[in-house]
Amino acid sequence: MVLFSRYVDIMEHVIHTKMGGGWRIAIPADVCHKYGLGPGTPVVLEPTDAGIVLRPLGAVMREVQAFFADVAPPDVLLSEELSRDRRKEAEQEDRG
Repeated sequence: MVLFSRYVDIMEHVIHTKMGGGWRIAIPADVCHKYGLGPGTPVVLEPTDAGIVLRPLGAVMREVQAFFADVAPPDVLLSEELSRDRRKEAEQEDRG
C-alpha cells in the first residue's frame, strides 16, 4: 500500500504534453510561473538515463557556484584572479 501511495503522489505531479512542430514542447503556464520561466529564459537540457531534464540556467549556475564555494570565497572573483595571473605572466615574459 505504501508503494501505491508513493506512485499516486508522483503521478499527481506528472504533466503530459506532445512534441509540436519544429520540435517544440509547450510547458503549462503554472509550471513556468513556479520555476520562473518565461519567453527568452535560458534553460539547460540535461540528458539522463531516464530522459531529458529541463532546468533554468540560473538554478544550474547556483548549483555550480555552491559546489565550488569551498574553493573560491564568495568575495573573490576567479576570473579576476586568472586575469591578474595572466598579466603577471605576460609581464615576466616581456622582461626576458
